[in-house]
Amino acid sequence: MAEELNFKGDGSDRLPPQNIEAEEAILGGILLDPEAISRVSDRLLPEAFYISAHKDIYQAAVRLHTQGKPTDLLSVTSWLTDHEMLTRIGGRNKLATLVDRTVSAVNIDALAGLVMEKYLRRQLIKAGNEIVHLGYETETELPTVLDQAEQKVFGVTQERPQSGLVHISDTLINNFQDIEDRNQGIALPGVPCGFYDLDAMTSGFQRSDLIIVAGRPSMGKCLSHDSEIVLADGTITTIEELYKQHHVSTPVPSLREATPTSGAEMLNTSGSLLTLNNDWKFTFTQPCAFVDDGIKPVFRVTTRLGRSIETTITHPYLTIKGWQKLENLKVGDKIAIPRKIDVFGSHSMRECEVKLLAYLIGDGGLTNCTPRFTNGNSLLQTDFLQAVADFDGLTMRWETSQGKRTPSLCVRGDLEFIASQRQVFAESFKLAIQSHSLTGKEISQLIGVSPTLLCAWKQGVCVPNLETFELLCEILQLESEEFVSYGFACMSKSRKNSLTLWLEELGLWGKDAHSKTIPNIIFKLKRSQIALFLNRLFATDGWAALLTSGQSQLGYATVSEKLARQIQHLLLRFGIIASLKKRSVKYKNTRRTAWQLDITDALSIKTFIAEIGIFSKEEAIEKVAAAISQKRYQTNRDLIPVEIWEQIALAKGNETWSNLARHAGIQGYTNMHVGKRALKRERLWILATALDNLPLQQLATSDVYWDEIVAIESMGNKQVYDLTIPETHNFVANDICVHNTAFCLNLAHNIAASYKLPVAFFSLEMSKEQLTQRLLASEAQIESSYLRTGRLSQTQWEPLSRAIGILSEMPIYIDDTPNITVTQMRSQARRLQAEVGTELGLIVIDYLQLMEGAGDNRVQELSKITRQLKGLARELSVPVIALSQLSRGVEARTNKRPMLSDLRESGSIEQDADLVIMLYRDEYYSPDTPDRGIAEVIIAKHRNGPTGTAKLLFNPQFTKFQNLKI
Repeated sequence: MAEELNFKGDGSDRLPPQNIEAEEAILGGILLDPEAISRVSDRLLPEAFYISAHKDIYQAAVRLHTQGKPTDLLSVTSWLTDHEMLTRIGGRNKLATLVDRTVSAVNIDALAGLVMEKYLRRQLIKAGNEIVHLGYETETELPTVLDQAEQKVFGVTQERPQSGLVHISDTLINNFQDIEDRNQGIALPGVPCGFYDLDAMTSGFQRSDLIIVAGRPSMGKCLSHDSEIVLADGTITTIEELYKQHHVSTPVPSLREATPTSGAEMLNTSGSLLTLNNDWKFTFTQPCAFVDDGIKPVFRVTTRLGRSIETTITHPYLTIKGWQKLENLKVGDKIAIPRKIDVFGSHSMRECEVKLLAYLIGDGGLTNCTPRFTNGNSLLQTDFLQAVADFDGLTMRWETSQGKRTPSLCVRGDLEFIASQRQVFAESFKLAIQSHSLTGKEISQLIGVSPTLLCAWKQGVCVPNLETFELLCEILQLESEEFVSYGFACMSKSRKNSLTLWLEELGLWGKDAHSKTIPNIIFKLKRSQIALFLNRLFATDGWAALLTSGQSQLGYATVSEKLARQIQHLLLRFGIIASLKKRSVKYKNTRRTAWQLDITDALSIKTFIAEIGIFSKEEAIEKVAAAISQKRYQTNRDLIPVEIWEQIALAKGNETWSNLARHAGIQGYTNMHVGKRALKRERLWILATALDNLPLQQLATSDVYWDEIVAIESMGNKQVYDLTIPETHNFVANDICVHNTAFCLNLAHNIAASYKLPVAFFSLEMSKEQLTQRLLASEAQIESSYLRTGRLSQTQWEPLSRAIGILSEMPIYIDDTPNITVTQMRSQARRLQAEVGTELGLIVIDYLQLMEGAGDNRVQELSKITRQLKGLARELSVPVIALSQLSRGVEARTNKRPMLSDLRESGSIEQDADLVIMLYRDEYYSPDTPDRGIAEVIIAKHRNGPTGTAKLLFNPQFTKFQNLKI
């Protein structure tokens, strides 16, 4: 009987590919030659026979061979008889015919190949027909159809057709061969990872295994919870608020909604934040992960301009030599801060509101019964009065203190206006009662007041209190504005006036001079209105002066540190560099701390005068403008650090300094103070242009100001957070540039380098360029910061070239598609395996929480993803490593070593994983530990072997793991 295949609809009435004579010759050879079966059993499948009787006979021979018995005519006949299959194959005559038609088994190998070829062609036809039917299944989603179609073709190309139930004896044959190979030391049971102690515990990574590698994210590069970040719409928020916004806004998230990627989607355009590109220019990006890293020791870094930020000791800062961890920095080093934060919002306020906020923040009293403005400048007084006049229901009262103190303007509710609004309420109240056909008695009963009081309301003599007023609006089904146009406050004598209520809404009312801050709405205003706000604010406690030294200065003083830092930030939006200093000033009979902002850079002063100015101090501003116009621009602050000479020396090569200076057109070229003085940006541009060096030109025109560290102080333990930024991996916090896989990358490197096995690396977080750069840094033993900036010394080029040559020969393949699905990964892996013509050595996924899924909640989604990954490992017979994050619960324990329960959504991960590896460095939590430079690789779960810990050397300079003993 021929093999039953469905060829309907293939448009052909031809017989399927087959060679019955070859099948008979193979079987006859097996019955004649006792060694023939061993030559074909490992390459010829029983399913390959077109005639079903031939399949049964071959299966009998294989079973006998497995048991160590002969496969001659008598033995095969006996086995078929015992299993009641002799009649089905055609009886003894069929077997005798096979023997009679066969001369010898000398060509059995070639014949086996021929039969397998015909079989694979039949399988291809079968797969094609099934794919046609899949195309008509419109109720099935297209990605699922494509995956199933690809899987059917892949099954044929890999010559490993998907079989159903397999007899245990077939599996035992393979197992016995594997055991024999291991006993003889031919190979490890799995794929060796290159780390000896780990291989000893795992016997290599087993094919078909799902391996989870977990660790705390960000390697401790975290910011204090109150670090401030400016968003694209001008909003100022803290890193803690960003983290909470991401998590609180999705109380019952699906996995996609809970993954870091969704956070970026949730923030939308207004939630974009600043990041520094490789061309030294700031642009906007969105975070792809929000990390709560628990309570950790933090250190405050303060710069010469007075900026400060609190981070962990391992957090990187940008220096002229690249990103450096805080632990490697010292006082005197210079770090990057923005020269300008060109961010303005689209919101607008009434001009009177902008002015009043500036006046009341600068010289306002917000802790008495009513707001007051204390300033002796008549121009400011008039301007303040005009701004208040635009508010409804307000009047002004002077407090002069008989000339003993600076006069104050007190803002109160206008009694005449209140009386008029009460009459409006009375008329509206009467009309509302009439329209609802209610009697006064019925209304009084509903709201619980006496009829007499209702009469007083109708006459406008008095009005209800706020609670009763709101109840009245509810009963009469009216909005409060329908009773009285300007709201309840405008008709109540006991209530706060409209200005006070507005200040309450903005969070300003009740704050004294030390606690005053700029309300959030100001940061989202248009450029012109922020300029107006600063103009009037500087009119209160600001100045423009020519110092006795001849230097021009603009300044502002306040006793509120927060306010001073906010003003410093707003000035930076215009590109104005201001330094912040802490002063001790005399106040009455004592001294108190004040914060002073100084603007002394001539370019910043010009920008301030052109875009902001100071109301009522125009004469002083003109004198400053005239003074700086008569001087050539000089600066001793905005300089490129002296270390830049090393890069210039590398760029010029063998050319002498004097020739370079002459070529650049620099006068006095015989002495450029090479390596001794920091460079002006203009001088660097001239040299970079003469050298035709783009990186140096970009640095000369960068958006970065190099600010000197003046203090590094321990601030104790605090809650810390981090954001993961795609591509650039940095963002701006507190107006300072700060920064935000290595183990699995080392595993991939080892397997590809030592065992020449193809490795597929799916990176959902980092780009392929960044991953390649890490591999280069590790292979060449060069810090990645030098590779990122291109600032290499002459001695580093040779190892870099050698590393490029070595890596280019490694079979490592990277896919950096964001939000990739398991289906897409499977498709890519199948194609790669088909292209290289051999089994893959490893698949790495970085990382699990960034993968897309579909489901009602994150637990179901993650469970489905891990099952799919396990299926991928089994289908391709390759170990699959998926990186995962640990929960922040680790940080709350005294013993920081991770456990299985620390896996995020640990249930499904632990259930599906064959091996769970956790990384731990005691040095990170205990800097004085004797295990400095040691990384623990903790095997927390091992389905087929022991658990335990392997130790490796960790080189943070190159993010490289190495064997502890070589």
